[in-house]
Amino acid sequence: MSNPVPSTSSSSTLNKTGLKPDEYTKGLNQEHIVRLTEDAYKQFTEYTKAELKLTVDDCNLLTTMNVVTKEKYTDMSQMSQRLMKEMSKLQNTYADFSQFIQQIEEIHQQSIEMEKTAKALDEYSKHLGNL
Repeated sequence: MSNPVPSTSSSSTLNKTGLKPDEYTKGLNQEHIVRLTEDAYKQFTEYTKAELKLTVDDCNLLTTMNVVTKEKYTDMSQMSQRLMKEMSKLQNTYADFSQFIQQIEEIHQQSIEMEKTAKALDEYSKHLGNL
């Protein structure tokens, strides 16, 4: 069985035994091409591994960001629920004070009417005093 790509040690032996220079150059070129192909394949493999690692790192970062975002929204949700409870308490307190405010407004209107009546009585008593 013959080897189509001679190795360097066998090529020098074959060259002494009658290998033609064109065939020797052809074998070296094939060896060079194989070596370049292997190097290119290794570099492509390393590049692909690096790209995949970056993709995995990006996915891990996104996962971390999603977890942190979920925690933030959970905190915000709890805070908004507490604020809604406090607002409800404030509305109830305002409703309770609303009755008192209405009574105070009625008393204020009555005091205005009493003041007008007192002024009218004062003017009437002055008028009676002048007679």
